Amino acid sequence: MNKIQRVQAALKGEDLDRPPFSFWYHFGLQHASPDRSAQAHIDFFNSYDLDFIKVMNDYSYPASDNFDFFSEEREWKSLRVLSGDESGFGKQLEVLSMMSNELKGEAYFVETIFSPWTTARRLSDAQSILALKQNNPELLLDVMQKIAESLANYASKAIDAGAAGIFLSLSASNRNIMSYSDYERFCRPFDLMVLNAVKEKSSFNILHIHGQQIFFEELLDYPVQAINWSHMHTPPSLAEARKLYNGCLLGGIDEAQFSHTTVKGIEQQIDQTIESIGRNHLMITPGCSVQTDSAPKLLHTVRKSLLKHQK
Repeated sequence: MNKIQRVQAALKGEDLDRPPFSFWYHFGLQHASPDRSAQAHIDFFNSYDLDFIKVMNDYSYPASDNFDFFSEEREWKSLRVLSGDESGFGKQLEVLSMMSNELKGEAYFVETIFSPWTTARRLSDAQSILALKQNNPELLLDVMQKIAESLANYASKAIDAGAAGIFLSLSASNRNIMSYSDYERFCRPFDLMVLNAVKEKSSFNILHIHGQQIFFEELLDYPVQAINWSHMHTPPSLAEARKLYNGCLLGGIDEAQFSHTTVKGIEQQIDQTIESIGRNHLMITPGCSVQTDSAPKLLHTVRKSLLKHQK
């Protein structure tokens, strides 16, 4: 199988030669030019012979130039609905277009999009957002609506630029942040607004549920083809998730310990994952980003270990 055939088979639950794999890895290129960012992703893809690429999105959300930090009502009210190609959006679209031209259909790449709640938090901080939820919920809902519409516009343009789908990263979908009833009000409708913008245009959309004590079963109706979470550090396990979810599971690697583990330890994680849930409807990935100081030999071990499972 080639890389695209392997990913397609995994998404559909069809028989495949081996599970595809990739890593989530922060390059720290938020201050770099689009061409440098695109090349870093391509070099990483080539170095480790990944089956697909998760593109990191480190450019800033194009908020008002008048404010560096959002906390006051007037600051939040300055937000407007964006067309999806302004400032940081435009730079990232350049990255995606360059990558599409470079890959020439050899492999899929998916674009990272932070959820509307996460985006608002990055414009401010967690305490300020939670305070806004408590003190002025209607203003927060208006903020979520504007950000979600903007991200939906951007997500659609990302697919047009060559992305096979989006990797929607949720940071508030856990009981440590809010109750699920609050999530249903302040997050879920806006997550879905972004996903619905691309569900007819793409077939490789990933839901990343970040944090501890996550909402999992509650989000299984989201229109995605795959789910990823830190399954070695918060329930459910991959085996438990397999009983709950019919789509593709992304995991098998303990990202928190990756840079401090051994070659044998990584091989065991992959072997145990395939043994416990089978090889179909599975992609081998970390539960979140691996550390940037991870030794290349450890990264190379993932592909070498999977080749032992290849038919």
